[in-house]
Amino acid sequence: MGLWDAVTALPEDIAKAIMDTISDSLASFIRPQLEAARVLMTANINPYDFQGLWQVIVGIISLFYLLIFLIVGLKFVFGSYDTEQRAEAKEWFKKAILLVILVNASLLLYSLMLNISSGVAGAIWSDEFEKLFEFENLSALDITYLGTLAVAIFLALLTLVVRHMFIIIGVMLFPIGLFLKFIPPTQEYGSVLINLIGAFAFMNVLDVIILTGVQMFWNEFNYLEAISTLSLIIGFLLIFFANIAFGFIAIKKAFSTVGVKINVSSLVKTLAGPAIASA
Repeated sequence: MGLWDAVTALPEDIAKAIMDTISDSLASFIRPQLEAARVLMTANINPYDFQGLWQVIVGIISLFYLLIFLIVGLKFVFGSYDTEQRAEAKEWFKKAILLVILVNASLLLYSLMLNISSGVAGAIWSDEFEKLFEFENLSALDITYLGTLAVAIFLALLTLVVRHMFIIIGVMLFPIGLFLKFIPPTQEYGSVLINLIGAFAFMNVLDVIILTGVQMFWNEFNYLEAISTLSLIIGFLLIFFANIAFGFIAIKKAFSTVGVKINVSSLVKTLAGPAIASA
C-alpha cells in the first residue's frame, strides 16, 4: 500500500477504530448487567440480613401491646353485664393474641413469602434461558443492536433494582402492615401495605414468565440472523413495561382501597405540563 492509499484510508480506519471502541464499551457495559438481571430475577434478599431493623420496628410496635390489652381489659370490665360487649371483648382478645404472635413471627413469614417467590421463579426458569444470556463476542454485533440492547437491559434492571429496594424496606413494613391489619380503625391501611409487599415480592415471577414467552419466540425463529439479540431486546423491554405497569396498578389499587383515587390523565398532564411549557 502506497502513502496515498494509506492517507486516504486513514479516515475510514479512524472511524472503524472509534466504532470498535464504542462496541467494546457497550459490550463491557452489557455483560455485568446481564448477570445482574439474571440474579435479580431468580433470587431474593435474605430478610435475616436486616434483622436489626426488623427488631427496632417490632420493639416500637410492642410498646402498643400494653395499650391494646388495657383496652381489652376495660371492655371485659365494662361489658361484663352486656352479652354483645362481652363477645366483642373476646373478639378483641383473640385478635390481640394473634397480633402478638404474627408480628413477632413476621420476619419468618416474610422470609417464607420471599422463598416461595424465588422458588416459583426458579421452577419456571429454564436452562434454555441461558442461551438468551450468552454471547461469545458481544462487541462483534452491530452497534445499533448493542446500543438498543444496552438501553433495554438498563431500563429493565432499573425496575428490578427498585423492586429489591422495596422488598428490603418490606422487612420493616411487613410487621407494621400486620399490626395495622388487626386494629379495626386501621385495617384498610394494613391491607394496603400487605398487598403492596406481596405484589412486589412476586413481581419477579412475572418477569420469568415473560422470558418464557421470549424463549418460545427465540426457538421458533432462531434460524433468522441476530434473532438472539432481538429476542433479548424484546424480552427486556417487555420486562421493563410490565414491571412499570404491574407496580403502578398495585399502587393505584392500594390507594383506591383507602379512598384515594389516582387520575392517570391528570397525573400525565401535571407531569408533562412544565416540560411542554418550557419547550
